[in-house]
Amino acid sequence: MSTHPTFRCLRAVAAIGLLAATALLGACTSMGTKLQPPTASIQQLTVNSDGAWAVVVRFQNYSYDTGMHVYAIDADLTLDGKPAGHVALSPALDIPAMDADVGTVTLKPDAAGAAALVAAKRNAVQYELKGTLSVGKGEKGGAQPFKLDGKGYISPVPGVSNIWR
Repeated sequence: MSTHPTFRCLRAVAAIGLLAATALLGACTSMGTKLQPPTASIQQLTVNSDGAWAVVVRFQNYSYDTGMHVYAIDADLTLDGKPAGHVALSPALDIPAMDADVGTVTLKPDAAGAAALVAAKRNAVQYELKGTLSVGKGEKGGAQPFKLDGKGYISPVPGVSNIWR
């Protein structure tokens, strides 16, 4: 049984297309996943009786298909644009994809930052964390530094003294 030349040509083109698609899919899976830039924000700030601050830092993993290991944060904290202190923490957290976790650091605030918090009275105050966040891909991937420039607001907790969220 002989096949028409047009049909043979169409089958060859279909086979080549199938091979090309298979090769492209294979290349995609071998490239691996990319760690998306993580963020860090202030989840809570507590003013202790001795004047020190306990700062709860929230680390967010935006990678949709890989976990991350948080090695360290090294950032300057400002409140309403005034220097408030330095956040240095090595939490050793393993955070699954699209998830978050927290770490706590205690610091002695700069006078200008403490004054900004007092001046805010019972109102929200703007904060900024600016520095470096070192994380690795997966549970123990090598540390990669990511530039950190996190901004947000913290507000006093109603009915509770010295806690801002």
